[in-house]
Amino acid sequence: MLTANSSEILQLREDLRRLQPPYLLRKYDATQEDYDSIADEDLRCEFIDGVLIVHSPASVHHEERLVFLATLVNMFAASKQLGRVFGSNTVMELGQRRLCPDLSFLRTDHADRIQRGRVVGPMDLVIEMVSKSTRDYDLGEKRNAYHEGRIPEIWFIDAELKQCQIDQLEDDTYSTRTLTTGRFTSRILPGLSLEVAWFWSDPPPNPLECLKVATGGV
Repeated sequence: MLTANSSEILQLREDLRRLQPPYLLRKYDATQEDYDSIADEDLRCEFIDGVLIVHSPASVHHEERLVFLATLVNMFAASKQLGRVFGSNTVMELGQRRLCPDLSFLRTDHADRIQRGRVVGPMDLVIEMVSKSTRDYDLGEKRNAYHEGRIPEIWFIDAELKQCQIDQLEDDTYSTRTLTTGRFTSRILPGLSLEVAWFWSDPPPNPLECLKVATGGV
């Protein structure tokens, strides 16, 4: 078993600092104690069914698009007093699993799920900015974990492939839409209609102008 002061953990941290991104590392046969020992605000880690997943630092383009989307979603949610928006280091605890969506939203009436510095139970909306290094993971085991955790709405945004997949839970069954053009309306954020091309525009558009369009202001 690894402990927070173990030489193995310290060595792993040193090795990670020398690695050139992008990477997605896995430690199999891991324990909850392994996750607790290595996870902190400086290292993005997840834990799914005995596998510890360590993410590399995000690229500039990834972060730029994420800031755009976080700004847009946060401004809309705040204006309607719908709930709270969280970034990529926020831990969502689903049973024994520990997941960190790129962006997530929790409704006001679910604020009691915020416990011990994390969200215990499902977010209401999670958003993943899919990259080449995370595509198989995001659309495979992580997506399955989200479905099993009954996340009501999930967006997978793939700027490289210029497509957006929307999973929405209704009557205990998920439906999926894959969009390369056009708009979609969120069920969790009613009244918000988004143009998918915004997600891979380079540079991202003005979020204030997009918010007007997204809410029917233009």
